[in-house]
Amino acid sequence: MVKSFFHDELIDIIGAHNHKLMLHSVSSFLRIKAYLLVLITVLINGSYSYAQSVSLKGNTVDQHNSLPVPYVSIGIVNKPIGTVSDSLGRYTLSYLQSEVKHTDTIAFSAIGYRSLRMDWNTFLKNGQVVKLAESPHLLKSVSISAKPGKLKNYGRSSAGIIFFPAMYKNIPKTSDEKGREQAVMLKIDKDIFLRKLNFSINRKNFKKIKLRMNIYAVRDGLPVQSILHKDVIFEVAGNTKVGMQAPESIDLKPYQIHIQGRKEIAVALAILDLEAREGDTSKTAFFIPSFPGPLRSSLYRMKGEAQWQKVSNSNLLVAIEASSRKNASRTADNAPGESEAETIQHDTSLARLMYGNSNGKRIQIEDGEIYYETYGKGSPLILLHGNNESIGSFRNQIGPLSQYYKVIAIDTRGQGNSINKKTSAYNYEQFAKDLEDVMHALSIKKASLLGWSDGGNTALLFSLRHPERLEKMIVVGANLFPGPDAIEDKVVQLFEKRRDSLLHQADPESRNRLRLTELILKEPHIRAAALSTVSIPVLVVAGQFDVVKKEHTELIHSHLKNSRLEIIPDGDHYSPLKQTETFNRLVLDFLNGAEATDK
Repeated sequence: MVKSFFHDELIDIIGAHNHKLMLHSVSSFLRIKAYLLVLITVLINGSYSYAQSVSLKGNTVDQHNSLPVPYVSIGIVNKPIGTVSDSLGRYTLSYLQSEVKHTDTIAFSAIGYRSLRMDWNTFLKNGQVVKLAESPHLLKSVSISAKPGKLKNYGRSSAGIIFFPAMYKNIPKTSDEKGREQAVMLKIDKDIFLRKLNFSINRKNFKKIKLRMNIYAVRDGLPVQSILHKDVIFEVAGNTKVGMQAPESIDLKPYQIHIQGRKEIAVALAILDLEAREGDTSKTAFFIPSFPGPLRSSLYRMKGEAQWQKVSNSNLLVAIEASSRKNASRTADNAPGESEAETIQHDTSLARLMYGNSNGKRIQIEDGEIYYETYGKGSPLILLHGNNESIGSFRNQIGPLSQYYKVIAIDTRGQGNSINKKTSAYNYEQFAKDLEDVMHALSIKKASLLGWSDGGNTALLFSLRHPERLEKMIVVGANLFPGPDAIEDKVVQLFEKRRDSLLHQADPESRNRLRLTELILKEPHIRAAALSTVSIPVLVVAGQFDVVKKEHTELIHSHLKNSRLEIIPDGDHYSPLKQTETFNRLVLDFLNGAEATDK
C-alpha cells in the first residue's frame, strides 16, 4: 500500500510540472521513501526484539546440601508460562519477552519442600539456581485396618465415545508440554485408602510419557492446594495403535494415600516429560481424553501456576479405586491401626514397588551419579546392596529399620538408578570412595553400615580406610578375596560361564553386566590380618547354606576383634529376604544393644 501511494503521487507530479521540476521531485520522493523504509525497519526490528523468544536455563537444588531437587513445578503465577525441572533438577524456562512483566511472580513447588515465590526481577538478578527448603511437615504414618473396607470406584476410565477440546492441542511455539495438567472432580466417601489409578491416554506419536498424579482439595469448584505428602510419578509407554486402547492402571497402595473428611477431591495428571517418536515433528499435544457429560466439566491448565480452565460437557477419563470405610466403626482416633511398615510386611509386593522407584535424590560423583532414598529419622544407617542389585533388595528391611534410624539406601555405581560413566573395570576401592563422597555430600560425619554381599565387601574396605566415620557395621555374606577358597566352586563356575557369554556382546547393558561379573571373579583383595585394626562393633552374618563358605565367614569374624558371628539356620545368601524376621531381629538387637562380642 505504501508503494502504491507513492507511485500515484509520482504520476501526479509528472503531469503537473516540467522535466526539471520532475527530477527534483523524484529526488525528494526517493529521500522520503528511504527515510520511511528506515523508520519502518526500526519499528519492525524493535517490535521483533521485544517479542522474541528467550530461554533461561537453571537448576533446582536443596537449600541445605545443594543436591538436585527433581520434578519441581515452575511457573509464572496466573500465566501459561512455565516448565518442570528434570530428574537432575535441570530446567529450561522459555517465554516471549512481551509476555512477562517485572511485576510478575514466579513460583517453584515440589512435594516435600516449601513453595518458593519471588518477583520476576529478583529471579533474574539472583541467577537461575533456585534453592528450596524442605518442608517441616513430616510424612505421617497411615493407619490401615486389617479389613480395609468396601472396594469402590470413583470416576470413569473408559467410554465408547470420546473427544478432546481443541485447546488441548494449542502449544505455544516458545513452550513445551512440561507442566500441562488436566483434572477431574470426584465425589468420594469421607474415609478412603487409595488402591489404583486408572486412566485413558492419547499416546500416539510418543515413545514415552512421564506423569505425576496429584490430588487437590476443592474450593468453589476449583482445585486448590495439594493434599499429597508423597510424589506419585510414573512412566507410560507410547504406541501407534489405532482406535481405543485399554486404560492404564497404576498401583497406588505403596504410596499409602489415606484421605479423610473430604466430600470431593480433584484428581489431576501433569506432564513431567515427553519423548517423541523418532522423526516426528508434528508437535502433537498430549492429552487425557474425555467423554460427553452434559452436567459435568473437566479442568485443565497450560502450566502449573496458570489458572484452571473449565471444559464444559466433559468427563475426563480418570478414575480411582479405593477401599472405603464409610460404615466402619473403627477410626484413627479410637483404635491402633497398622503402621506403614507393618502393612508392607503383610504384603511384601508393596515393598518392591515402594523402594528404588526413582523418587529419590541424586549426588554427583566422579564420572557418575549416585541415587539414594532416605527414610525415617535418627542416627544414620547406610544400606549397601549386592552385585547387580539395587535399593529394592532391602525392601524387607527399610520399613522396620526406619522406625528407629534414619535409613539411607544407596544404589551402587552403575546399578539400580545410579549412573557410571567410566568404562574401566569396577573395584571396591571406587565403591568405597563413592560412599565417602555420599557421606560428605549429605554432611554425615559418622554412620552405621549394613552391607550385603558386594555391599559387605565395600563396608569392610571402608572400615579400613575410614574407621573414624563409623559407629557400627553389619556385613552379610561378605568375602575378603575371590575364588573357590572363599566362594562355593559351583558359584564360581556359574559366574565364569556368565562372563564367557558376555564377552562378545557390545551393547552397553551387556558390557556393564560383564564388568559386574568380572568384579566377582577378580575382587576384592583384603588382607585378613588388616581387619584386626577395626575396633568398632561388627555383626558378621551368613546363611547356613551361603554361597560364601562357612570357614571363610569364620575367618572374617576371627580377625575382627570386636565382632559377633551369626549363622542363620537353613538360610542361604538371601537370608534378608527369605528369613526376614530372624535377620531383622538380629540387626536391630545388634544396633540397639551393647558392644558385646561372642569371643
